[in-house]
Amino acid sequence: MGKLANIPKFDKMFWRDVGDELTDEIIANTRERGRDVHGKKFKKYKTHTPFWFTKKIKGKAVRIYAEDYPTRKPKLFRGTSSNKVDLTLTGDMLNGLSTKGFTDDSVIIGWSGTNAKKVQWNADMGREITTNRKPLSNKALKLTFKLMNKRIKRNADKETAKPINLKIGR
Repeated sequence: MGKLANIPKFDKMFWRDVGDELTDEIIANTRERGRDVHGKKFKKYKTHTPFWFTKKIKGKAVRIYAEDYPTRKPKLFRGTSSNKVDLTLTGDMLNGLSTKGFTDDSVIIGWSGTNAKKVQWNADMGREITTNRKPLSNKALKLTFKLMNKRIKRNADKETAKPINLKIGR
């Protein structure tokens, strides 16, 4: 016999899957689309204007123009293009986003340690991946509701396939 009370129920594995889907969505929103939690493009990285400095070369002080500095460190090409703000240099911060825990009625996703500090620093610089007031983007919320509706429909189909007895009154 089916029970209507079972229709809106979710289990731990459902919330684990939701957490995994949300982490994928947050990473895609940040890395591929370059958008913050509010759906806006990330604030551009600062660039410096060319400048002069002095460096000793073979014991002699030489004035060098920063743009023409021949022995400067090579650019890091570990991340994506430096023109597009996607908060990726090594990939560690976004790859550190994971499902931290789940119960029968919730899921916790987030970062740990230095990656959490990087997320906070980026938020302080105007690049918010998540906030206390808005933990998920509208797209991530829609994804969550879509997954929940799909599970409710599955549960409803399962429970209504069997006869349901309703008791009305005393």
